[in-house]
Amino acid sequence: NAIEKINFEEKPKDKISLIYHTTPWRGLVHLLKVFQNLNLENVELNVCSSTDIYGEKFGKIQKYENLFNECKKTKNVNYLGYIENKKVIELLKKMHIFTHPSIWPETSCVAAIEAMAAGCEVVSTNLGALYETCSPFATFINFDRNFDNLEKRYSKILSSSIKNYWSDENQNKLKLQRETINATYSWETRSVEWKNFFDETRELKA
Repeated sequence: NAIEKINFEEKPKDKISLIYHTTPWRGLVHLLKVFQNLNLENVELNVCSSTDIYGEKFGKIQKYENLFNECKKTKNVNYLGYIENKKVIELLKKMHIFTHPSIWPETSCVAAIEAMAAGCEVVSTNLGALYETCSPFATFINFDRNFDNLEKRYSKILSSSIKNYWSDENQNKLKLQRETINATYSWETRSVEWKNFFDETRELKA
């Protein structure tokens, strides 16, 4: 995977903004429960999640519509639904934390990569390849198939990350994170890697 480099913008300091900008089945239901139970002041959750791109024949639309409606009814949650990637990137520049209690075995995670490149802290599970993708910068909890346990652990870690967001140590980490991720995952770097891979493949076949 690769991304276009994301220019950094200073994050707003009047509140902490969380974002979830991936498909609903990756853990949105658990994030919403955690956010509702924390009931924090001056913290908002922005949800950019939808099934729209899968079309009307997608079999679980009603299931997720109920979840989206719950988002709309929850205090301090901004349900934004589907928005195009360019607008997601602009939104990420204003966000503080990518909240991703993932229950899906990712092979990589472009949403996390873009969030890190935009200077967002990532709070996630270590399921699938999320650890390899986001380490050493993200804050992880161990994945647990007992979702009650998962939610309790995630709630504790998320609360701590919100409280410590503006610490000097965390800000230094996020600066190194965005510089490293933009360099490592940019198309400038990845395109060279792909070109070398294809060149090596041709040589093997020759």
